[in-house]
Amino acid sequence: MMRKFLLGILFVPFLLTSCCKDKTLNITGEWSLISVETRAVTIGGEEVDVYIAFNADKSFQIYQMLGTGRYRLYTGTWSLLDGVLSGKYSDGTFWGSSYDVELESSNTILKLTSKSAVAEVDTYKKTPIPDSVKSNALLPK
Repeated sequence: MMRKFLLGILFVPFLLTSCCKDKTLNITGEWSLISVETRAVTIGGEEVDVYIAFNADKSFQIYQMLGTGRYRLYTGTWSLLDGVLSGKYSDGTFWGSSYDVELESSNTILKLTSKSAVAEVDTYKKTPIPDSVKSNALLPK
């Protein structure tokens, strides 16, 4: 009886650590959009290419190209609290949604699941933003 009790006590720390998720997520770095999953009926016909840099000072740069042409640069600030990412553009406009954050594959894959009514999962791969993208990007109108 005592032996079973001691074995039970030994397993309690393992049970506690396995059910508690570590919310310390480090998303700083440069990322490239590799897939978008949405439950929307239509997503439009344009191809989209996105790079995003999350900086340690909580600033971000988004380089976005819709269809063909040049990338547009959007800047602002971001915050990550309890696994939820939110942000605000430099013009004071908040992002259209906040996102649940998951890091996978040794922190090289970033999954952002929107908290809006239209659930969207954006998957990014950690990769340097090409200098050609940075140097040729247009500021938004």
